[in-house]
Amino acid sequence: MEYTQEHIYELLLRKKKGGIDHPDDQYLEQLMEEDEAVSRLWEDIREHDFDENVWYEIADSEAAWEKVAPELLRTRRRIVRLSVKKWLVAACTIGIIGTGIYFLLTPPAGNFANLTEENAARAKGLRLQMANGKTIQLPYNSPAQQITTGNMALNAGARTLQYSGEDYGLSGYNTLVVPPRMDYRIILSDGTEVWLNATSTLKFPFNFRENRREVYLEGEGYFKVARNAEKPFIVHTPQTDVEVLGTEFNINTYKAGITSTALVSGAVSARSGASVIELRPGQEAVYTKRLGFTVQQFDKDMVLSWMNGVFQFDNTRLGDLAPVIKRWFGVKVEFDDPALANSLFTGVLDKHHELDFFLKNLKNTGFGVDYYFSGETLHLRSAAQ
Repeated sequence: MEYTQEHIYELLLRKKKGGIDHPDDQYLEQLMEEDEAVSRLWEDIREHDFDENVWYEIADSEAAWEKVAPELLRTRRRIVRLSVKKWLVAACTIGIIGTGIYFLLTPPAGNFANLTEENAARAKGLRLQMANGKTIQLPYNSPAQQITTGNMALNAGARTLQYSGEDYGLSGYNTLVVPPRMDYRIILSDGTEVWLNATSTLKFPFNFRENRREVYLEGEGYFKVARNAEKPFIVHTPQTDVEVLGTEFNINTYKAGITSTALVSGAVSARSGASVIELRPGQEAVYTKRLGFTVQQFDKDMVLSWMNGVFQFDNTRLGDLAPVIKRWFGVKVEFDDPALANSLFTGVLDKHHELDFFLKNLKNTGFGVDYYFSGETLHLRSAAQ
């Protein structure tokens, strides 16, 4: 295998996520001993965790280029050390490394093919990154479109992707990327339906060929799994693996270090390392590295409200609503009064209404909340300010 610059960067990202095989890991260790630039990049990747802000920085490629160009254009003889975020921005901006953002948003699995510069420039919004490296832009709220690629026929439209055919020459894992402000459904080859919330990714093969059906999720997804007693269905997340035969459940990995699995019907087992837990309908398993699994009852209407474009909250910190606003409306939230973030509110955030509708209601609650916009940033402050 030829280890290009793109592939080395990709391997470093896999190493960070713990999904690298032994030969590649040995290669990297040797390379880092011999090449100071690679060693420094590894230190940056290892020390920084991914958060959703990276997505928004990269989404504005022109602004991103303005931020990193001065550093990239310094004399080539000098080693320029960029933070991991700037590496990502620079890579996606100039088309050097088109797969970095995908890897950070998805668990390691299968082969990760590099995007061409042309595809990297087009890879914005709702898209399917195929195992062969091709990126297909998908329609959202529009009539169905037939897309043919190789032996696969894709039917995309009305917020749903279906496909048929044999994936000859297209084996491996594809990545469905759902950006902020959207939600999307995909019907897998076995009939399993998956609804993805905004800022989520699903890695899946066109056909399940082994004795297990395996997919990889980051973000939030609702699964309606087609029953097959001979082929268990496994959802891998950054922290846990959920195994089922046929059932309906919701998985949420939005919060760093927390994975929630809520079982609606059937039965599932959730695993992390040697720790395994069985769930019954109406139970939710919450996993954290410090506490392991904890089981609690959940309110189905609240947990699944996002599928109807609604986020219900009850005695919820205003600070916890900020990432939801960012995912659904693409607006960054800042608190001019930090104490305001701890104020508790109960209500509904509806994605089908303009954000101003929610903000005006929030302002009129009588809890002393005011707001204003500065560019693309929403500022929340105490009404007394």
